Parts: sequence; C-alpha cells; structure tokens
Amino acid sequence: MKNSIVVFVFILTAVLLNATAIPYSTSELKSDSNHLSQFLRIAPDDSLAVPLQTNVWLWHDSENLYVLLNAEIDENFEQGRLGVPDEWVDCDFFRIQIITDIKNYYAYMFSSFPMGNHYDGIRTSGMNMETEWNSNYQTENIITDDLWISKMTIPFKDLRYNGNAPHQWKIILTRYFEKDDEFYSCPYGTISMGKDYFRTAMDITINEDIAKNKNYRITPYFIKKYDLMTETESFDPDNVGLDFSYNPTTSTKMKVSLNPDFSDVPMDCAEDNFNIRYAPSFYENRYFFIEDLDVFGVAQHLFYSRHIVQPSYAVKFTGNAENFSYGFLSAKDKDTFGEDDFYNMAAFKPKWENLSIQMTLLNRMNEDYHNEVLYINPVWEFINNHTLWGEIDLSWQDTSDDPDKKGYAVYSGYSGEEGDLSWNVTASKMSKDFCADMGQIYETGISNYSAYFGQNSDPDGKIISDFGYAIWGGETYDDEADRIDHHDIGGNIWLNSPHDLSFSINVNVGEDCYNDTLHYWDNVFISLRHWSISWFRPSIAYSNSHSLVYSLAETFDNDTLNLNLSGDISHNLTYSFTSTRKRYFKFPANCSIDNEYWISNADLTFNFSNKLSITNGLRHNNYETSCTTAYVGFFSNLRYEYKDNCNLYIGYKTAQDEIDENYVPNYRQAYFKVTYTL
Repeated sequence: MKNSIVVFVFILTAVLLNATAIPYSTSELKSDSNHLSQFLRIAPDDSLAVPLQTNVWLWHDSENLYVLLNAEIDENFEQGRLGVPDEWVDCDFFRIQIITDIKNYYAYMFSSFPMGNHYDGIRTSGMNMETEWNSNYQTENIITDDLWISKMTIPFKDLRYNGNAPHQWKIILTRYFEKDDEFYSCPYGTISMGKDYFRTAMDITINEDIAKNKNYRITPYFIKKYDLMTETESFDPDNVGLDFSYNPTTSTKMKVSLNPDFSDVPMDCAEDNFNIRYAPSFYENRYFFIEDLDVFGVAQHLFYSRHIVQPSYAVKFTGNAENFSYGFLSAKDKDTFGEDDFYNMAAFKPKWENLSIQMTLLNRMNEDYHNEVLYINPVWEFINNHTLWGEIDLSWQDTSDDPDKKGYAVYSGYSGEEGDLSWNVTASKMSKDFCADMGQIYETGISNYSAYFGQNSDPDGKIISDFGYAIWGGETYDDEADRIDHHDIGGNIWLNSPHDLSFSINVNVGEDCYNDTLHYWDNVFISLRHWSISWFRPSIAYSNSHSLVYSLAETFDNDTLNLNLSGDISHNLTYSFTSTRKRYFKFPANCSIDNEYWISNADLTFNFSNKLSITNGLRHNNYETSCTTAYVGFFSNLRYEYKDNCNLYIGYKTAQDEIDENYVPNYRQAYFKVTYTL
C-alpha cells in the first residue's frame, strides 16, 4: 500500500512539474517558456510535422488569457469570408480548446478565422461541438504575403473553473489547412481516441490569482411590431423585455429572461411532415434554452423546450464544482389555452474520475394538474473508452381524471471504442402509465433493444482519403399487446476522396405495426457531394423506398430526390438552396392524397461586415390538400451590432397559402427590435 502511494505521489509530481506554466504579463510576451510549436498532423493521421512554421505564445493577466499565433502561409492560404458569430466558414483557421474540468470531459473552444469571424462553443465528451455556448472573446488579425498573425483575447470570466491558484488546466491547439483538408494538433490527439482526447491534452498551470469578476450582463430590449394585414401596430408590456446574467462565483451562473422575444429568430425550414405518425419536432434555436453549459443532462424525450411557446419569464441557475454540478430552471408559458403552464427542472450530478450520476427532477404543472419525472443516469467508464450506463425514470401524474398515475422507464447500455472501431448495445423497458408531458414520448408500454457497430478509417490514399461503415439493428416489443411493434436492420458505407468528393449509401429494412398489422418497409439511400469550388458546392441524393402511408394504412413504393447547392460568391455574399421531390406510386384513385410534391428552402445572406448583415429566406412546398395547393413563406432579417453585444434588428415575415390559384396570406408582419447590453 505504501509503495502504491509513493508511486502515485511521484507520478502526480512529475505531471505537475511537466505542466507548461503560463506566465503573467500585462503586455505582449514572447519567450521560450511560453512558446509552443510542435504541431503534428492528425488528419490524415500520420503524425507528420506541420509543413509551414506555426508558433504560438500564451500569457495572461488577471482578466484574460492571451494567445498569439504567428503562422507562415503560402499561395494556398484560404481567407474565407465575413460571417455572423457561430456561422461556419470554409477557410484556414486556428483553434484553442481549454479544459478546466477534466472529470466532466468537455472543452471550451475558441476559433480564429483570417477575416475576424467568431466561432466558439463547447466540445462535449461525445466529441460533438455545441456552438450555442457563447463568450466575449476577441481576435485581431494581420495578414501579409507570407505570415498570418492572430491575437486572441479570452476572458477568464467566461470560463467555469474551481478553486484558487494555482489552476491546473489543459489545452489543445489546432491548425487547419482548408486547401488540403489537413488538421495539425499540439499536442497529438484525435477525436477517435474518445475521452483519451481530453486526457492527453497539454497540461498548463496558471500560478497567479484570477480576478473574481462577477460578470454582470443586463440586456434590455424594445420591440415594435406592425401587422401589415390589419394595418395595426402593437405596443403593450409585451414590447419590452430584459435578459440578465450574473456569475456569483467562477463556477456558477444565473440567467433571467423576462418576457423573452424571438422575433429575430429565422423561420423554421420547410420539412416533409405530410406522412408522419407522430407530431414533428423542431430544433431549438432560442438562446435562453440552448446557451450555457448543460448541467441537466436530459434528452428531448424528457424535456422538449419547444413546448414552451411564449414564456413570460424564464430563470436558470447552474453551477459546476470540482466534484459535482447542479442547476435549476423555471419557465412560465403564457396563457394560450386557458391555463398558464409552469416548467421546472432541478439537477444534481456528483462526479468522480470515471463515474458520474446525473439526477434531475422535472415538473410541469398548472392550477389543476401536475406531472413529475425523476431521472437518474449513472455512467461508469470501467476501462478507458468502455462505458456502462443506466437510466431510471420515475413519473407521477395528477389530473382530475387520474389523480395518482405512476409509471417508470428503465434503460441500460454499453458502449466501447478501440482505435477506429466503435460499438454499443442498449435495452429498455417503459411501463404503460409512464408520463413525461414536458418531453416527447409517443409510445408507452414497450420494450426495446438495439445494437450498433462501426468503423472510421483514414487510409490517406490517392483515391480514398477516409472511409467508414456501420451496421445496426433493433426491435421494439409492445408489452401491452404482446407483439412486435417495430424491428429493423441497416447498414451504410461512406467514403471521401482527396479531390473533395464524398459518397455514401444506406440500406434499411424492417417492419412496423400499425392498426394491429405488421407492415414491411425498406429504403435505399445514395448521396454524392462535391465541395472543391467555394462558390459552387453541389450535392445530390436519391432514395427508393417501400414505406407505410399512415392515412391509408398501406405500404407503397416511393422515391425521393434531394438537391442541395451552396456557396460563397464573395467575401460578403453566401447562399444555400435545398429542394426535395417526393413521389409515390400506385396510389388508389380518388384517395385525395398528393402523390408528388416539392419542398424547397433558399437563403441568401449579405455580410457588409462581421457586425452588419442581412439574411433573406424563402420556404415553399406545393403539397396539395382539399383546400390548398401550395405554401410559401418569406423572411428578411437585418442585424447590426452597433456596439459590442448591442444589436439592432429589423425584419419582415410573411406566410401564404395558395387557394384557388391565388395566394392568401396567413400573416404579414414587420418588426423593429433593439437590445442594449450593460
């Protein structure tokens, strides 16, 4: 036992001694002690040294971390274009990831683009990038014939961290070459490593105290709307709102939104929702519900924020300590159908090196009703990148019709990664009386199991640069009816060539039970994409299927054609266009269901600068029903950041249905919105 302690202390001491100390300085500092330059190629994964000299220096004062990049460039350097924050731009870039909490396996991500674009977010333990998190980091760029100089200023107040100095953190630096599609990393680390990607990051130490900045942020807003159909304007208490955020400590944050308004959020894209079994779901794009570190840990099946249509207020408090995280959220939806609904969540998550237990209590209620769900989710990484997990959901619902309804759902699974291989298996069971009215659950009283196996490989050949394949399958059993409700099996293959060409094919077969009958279905999907020309990036996909039409309770042959085109016409102008044609064969005569229709979306954005832009969007489908033959929607949004974090929005939205060859508007509205951040 004593020998083990001695070994542990020796290893810990060695790690701390080898950590790079970030020096304190109030002016630019370039020395050997804070200099990093050992970038190795990770995609393709061959560990070759970066071909163009790349030097990075790091230092800090009490308020900010400073990152200075001096990168040699050549004739292949891609500057990209202008864009709004968190809008991806195809170009060369530099990125730093900062890990302040290794036990939770996430990293803050800050990118520097040659044109000064801002792109920040959080890399999660699943290697996904969530750009909804935002910071106030700044970049300054100078580009000469052979050198790109970029200085990044990253406020400590935007990071969550625990304890006092010295702060033991980790970093990962990345340089990307757009022309050759190559990534270089310092230190070496690839996302295929799973959680080892975070563990092998470079250790850094900040020995000096960081200012305990409370980071107040108050953003009042005013909005004026004008209904162009009734030619009336609106002004009432709903025209004024307030967003407030405050960091009581370096690891906690509180956000309050009073009468939040989302007029500046673009229209949802037109989607094919004409043959679906359940209500459609939409991506959440309202900042209050998606911005900030997620400590609640629940998926959409338990909490679907789009249920909250127009909150009169929303409050969120989150904290992240060294050995646990916690949070609370409460929102009141405005009286829409005669009752105000309240949505609440409280979460606590203890965490150890390889084990965490997420516990969240969810609640939805009004005057005559309430529904609670207790969510417990232990996750144990028993070997590096091999994880066992479970989930227990207990529900209570109290209504006038059923005053004491209780239910449960249990899930379990195992996932593993070895090299470029990954796999997982899951099993679940849900009782008939399980209720989660704040989420999206459409079937209860079922059992399910599924399995997945896949591989991603980087051969770096002249014809194929990387490829992958996967197979999967699963079955859902209806416990109440004692029958199979669904089963499927599928697989896919995808590959990329060094010539910016990608190809993929998916095959799925299965059966679904509908109206007490099992219906066989199948689908073959093929896609092709090319992106070497910046102003012309086309893709095409075709699928041939035999699928169930729910309104007819029968299966029919059908095919789908997807066309996509996007590009950057200049540093200022970008566009995207998607169009889908759906076609069914051998429909019964006089069934009154459209057997062929198109769905299209088009967006055009002109960026005068990174702070001033105008976006126009068109949404269209020509699905015919008994009363309409088409739908068209249009929006135009102008955004101007007239001061840091202070914005002016001017916009117009309209939606129309085609009836008897004439377009009849559903609504036409113009708005003016101004926000000011203190």
